[in-house]
Amino acid sequence: MRLHHLLALSLLAAAAVSCSSDARSDQPAEAPPRMMAPTEKTTPPRKVQMSQYDPLIIEHARAMISEGRETFRNDTFGSEAFWGDTLGLHTAIDGSKGPGVSPKTALTVGLKVDSEAVPEEMAQKLKKNEVDLDAPATTVALLKVNAVVGVRGFFEESGRLKSVGITCALCHSTVDDSFSPGI
Repeated sequence: MRLHHLLALSLLAAAAVSCSSDARSDQPAEAPPRMMAPTEKTTPPRKVQMSQYDPLIIEHARAMISEGRETFRNDTFGSEAFWGDTLGLHTAIDGSKGPGVSPKTALTVGLKVDSEAVPEEMAQKLKKNEVDLDAPATTVALLKVNAVVGVRGFFEESGRLKSVGITCALCHSTVDDSFSPGI
């Protein structure tokens, strides 16, 4: 019986409080506060227990990313058979047939050079304008060090360019122009 009385008194108290509020029916109710998205300040970091396999998973994920980057940058998927064997593009680049392709021409048509792949000695000469950017031999030298983004040169033991292949990076990469435009 006492529980019944306590419940009734609680309901009466709640009703009395709600009826005596200053809210008037002719005024719109105040909108509830908007919820904020959790941020670093409002949500404490969770500590997650790693399983015994997680380090191995992380190691494999890093290896796959590294392999993917390598494939993207360097794998021609055999395209040198078409670009080199069928079309002979390498002979047009090195000047064996025609005037050759200079770095200046290559940059003009949109090819890019990876400044990090350019050897320091060549980079210093480039800064001093001591490299002939109109010479196809310079393009071949850049291909030898794999500095032309998306174009991979294949060389004979003698150092002569024997073919070129195209990688994914040709169409799907850019450079930051940190050295000069296109490099």
